[in-house]
Amino acid sequence: MIDNTNESIDHFENYKVKILKEGVGICGVHHCNLWQAETEVLSYPDELKKSMQREYKPHFCPMCRNEARDRKLVELGALPEYGTDVSKPQEIDYFEKLRLQKGIDLKKDVIVKYNYSDELSVVAADNFVDWIIDNLAQTVKVKNIRPDKYTEQRRNRYMSDEEKQKFLKLKFDIETADILILNSLADFADKELEDVNAMLLSTKDTCAIIILTIPESDYRMEQLPIRLRNRFKRSQVMDISSIGAKR
Repeated sequence: MIDNTNESIDHFENYKVKILKEGVGICGVHHCNLWQAETEVLSYPDELKKSMQREYKPHFCPMCRNEARDRKLVELGALPEYGTDVSKPQEIDYFEKLRLQKGIDLKKDVIVKYNYSDELSVVAADNFVDWIIDNLAQTVKVKNIRPDKYTEQRRNRYMSDEEKQKFLKLKFDIETADILILNSLADFADKELEDVNAMLLSTKDTCAIIILTIPESDYRMEQLPIRLRNRFKRSQVMDISSIGAKR
């Protein structure tokens, strides 16, 4: 808990940032006030073909920052500066971390828009999916599904007992997922739309659905059942572009 304002500001001076204000949120780990700071970072606007400095105003939890600093010091062979017990694993609320960094709440639906013609956009979309699986699958049930693979297993379910069991397991994983990633809306044939719609409707009410889509597949959002269309009209939108483009 932050007890002394001056002490907290002194902590931030170690990171060479200017403090703007306190109370911009609550830390999901320590439940103390977050601070907003101001610092400068390099950006690379495409039209300039060179780097330039811009202001960045991140939110900080002083206790998380100090703990991370202590762990780094111990890695380098030094003693912890802020008294962190480095023998205990660092507690991280990844839902809160993403919400603070990207403004995205993964407990709610998300439409991720990227573009095959933008290579960095494709890499970033893949990295985002990997980040969710690596960091959240330890605490909630995450299912990353390619719709073409789902429809293939659905077609093959009567070919043998083994195929039937494989499909039943996949179906169970989808119906019980806390986060379902449809990766992506472009990866199935038009004739398979009904099966994909049925799959999305089979998720539990509390499941957060994350749909990846490219410009060529955006029209399929309008082909979803009306219940899903209304649901996704309220969803968050995450535009992934190497040039900051939105659509």
